Amino acid sequence: MAKAREDFLRLVEHVEDYAIFLLDADGRIASWNVGAECIKGYRADEVVGQHLSRFYTPEDVAAGRPAHALDVARREGVYRDEGWRLRKDGSRFWASIVLNALREPDGTLIGFLKITRDLTQRREAEDKLRQSEERFRLLVEAVTDYAVFMLDTSGHVVSWNPGAERIKGYRAGEIIGSHFSRFYPDADVKAGKPARELTIAAAEGRYEEEGWRVRKDGTLFWASVIITPLRDEGGRLRGFAKVTRDLTGRHEAEEQRLALAREQAARVEAEKANQIKDEFMAVLSHELRTPLNAIVGWAQVIRSSPGLPADQFQRGLDAIHRNAAVQAQIVGDVLDISRITTGKVRMSPRRVDAREIVAAAAETLRLAAEAKRLDLRASTPGEPVFIWADPDRIQQVVWNLLSNAVKFTPPAGRVELTLATRDAHAEITVTDTGAGIRPEFLPHVFESFRQADSSSSRAHGGLGLGLAIVKQLVELHGGEVEAHSEGQGRGATLRVRLPLSPDETIVPARGPGAVRLDGVSVLVVEDNDDARELVTVMLGQLGAAVLCASGAAEGLALVREKRPDVIVSDIELPAGSGYELMQMIRAMPPAIGGLTPAVALTAYARAEDRVRALGAGFDAHVAKPARSDELALAIASLVGRDRR
Repeated sequence: MAKAREDFLRLVEHVEDYAIFLLDADGRIASWNVGAECIKGYRADEVVGQHLSRFYTPEDVAAGRPAHALDVARREGVYRDEGWRLRKDGSRFWASIVLNALREPDGTLIGFLKITRDLTQRREAEDKLRQSEERFRLLVEAVTDYAVFMLDTSGHVVSWNPGAERIKGYRAGEIIGSHFSRFYPDADVKAGKPARELTIAAAEGRYEEEGWRVRKDGTLFWASVIITPLRDEGGRLRGFAKVTRDLTGRHEAEEQRLALAREQAARVEAEKANQIKDEFMAVLSHELRTPLNAIVGWAQVIRSSPGLPADQFQRGLDAIHRNAAVQAQIVGDVLDISRITTGKVRMSPRRVDAREIVAAAAETLRLAAEAKRLDLRASTPGEPVFIWADPDRIQQVVWNLLSNAVKFTPPAGRVELTLATRDAHAEITVTDTGAGIRPEFLPHVFESFRQADSSSSRAHGGLGLGLAIVKQLVELHGGEVEAHSEGQGRGATLRVRLPLSPDETIVPARGPGAVRLDGVSVLVVEDNDDARELVTVMLGQLGAAVLCASGAAEGLALVREKRPDVIVSDIELPAGSGYELMQMIRAMPPAIGGLTPAVALTAYARAEDRVRALGAGFDAHVAKPARSDELALAIASLVGRDRR
């Protein structure tokens, strides 16, 4: 036993992190290692023989804790404790104590082994953490403007502050343990939004948004929400902190401000539109009265002068014929723009060679160009350029472009008309060396009732409807038109792009001007049962394979699953409009249908409705009620279209 004791003392003698020493059966110190000297401050010759109570605080000594520790160790073999102890200089340290009883083989108590560790730094850190947590708890409990609460890893509420009770209406006892999805509208819960927010917060370190939330009484409030994940030192997720602020008042004020701004903008636009229409009506009156004056005047001269010389009689007839043609053109333009904007334009499409249309338009304007000594040149490819179109309407488009170029190009100038193919499109380009277009007017050049010069002193007549008609007719054929100019006096270039006619998918039907859709798969999205069935039957009779959906979500799923050739969608749909459907489709990758051509089939028939539909991602707009040939033409024009 003595040798074992000596070996043990040699082993622990130089241990510095622990005070390890022996006590006799009465609790007096019998050995002392380097760690004991470092921790407690005594040298061995100062403390050996002293009672262990020397290391206890006066209050612990008075309470009999040293004797209690020895008694427990005698009785149970070991005593463990944490508490304040004293160093030689009187300072305190937080100690972890293990006191083991030592006995002879026959059970006779011979002393104790005491191991002490200085945990003061850990204790101070724990105290600071505890104080910090207490300060945080008091701070959170004092906050009433914000709902501040904690969630466990699965999203169940584990704490609740007064601000949360004030904003959401629940007392802590009513909500702790409930899942936080209780605060979300049913639609958000069904869409999996609460779980998605926690996933994003855990992955990105934070989730922040504004949206509607639900109070205990079922009312909605507009909330600003921040969710932050809470992790331990090892990075393991321990839960989430959620801060919510009620911004309903601010949201309502912002909505009112936006509504007021929209009303003001609408009022400004209405006033601007009225001004443009007033200017248009003034120009229209002037343009109609000018030829009418010549017609009425010469008719009166001829009627009242039976003996009028033959040359004057012929000049009068020529003037009447010329001005009647001008007036007929004006009336025709007004009627055309009216029919187009109300969706009532009639077209008879067929597969035609665009070269013939271009050549005919150039020939029609050649005399007018020669009269102004203009160099009019027309260039077409050697091979046919087939498009699916109403040849009269496309000739009207080319004639309008050429007529404008001839009108605005000064004598001895040049006008070029070219036809080419590019990217599955026929391109018709008219370039002139004329008056050009001012940069500020260029964005408005295709608008109805807009003229670069609407003053009474303008140099050129006309209503300014020609290019508006061009744009509308081109888009009805699934094409697009653009204008370019380097500025006033530097000429202009106008280009029309029309889809080439696909040879195999679309073929003429037996009847003149009809369209077949054999082999074309069409997805019809329409919530009205009767309307959906009507469109299905109409397209089915033309050979299309029709898929049907009654809402945006179902339509989106069918685009991904079936990949139709064309989409025909209503605008008014349950749980999401046709505009939203198209925005979701256009956000999809091309490989899963993001570029699928689409037609808006809607009762919204105004020009601004058409613009909004095209802006939302539709490629064509057909107003209800639509005839089967109108809808078929719109679909046919999109099949095979290159959506770059």
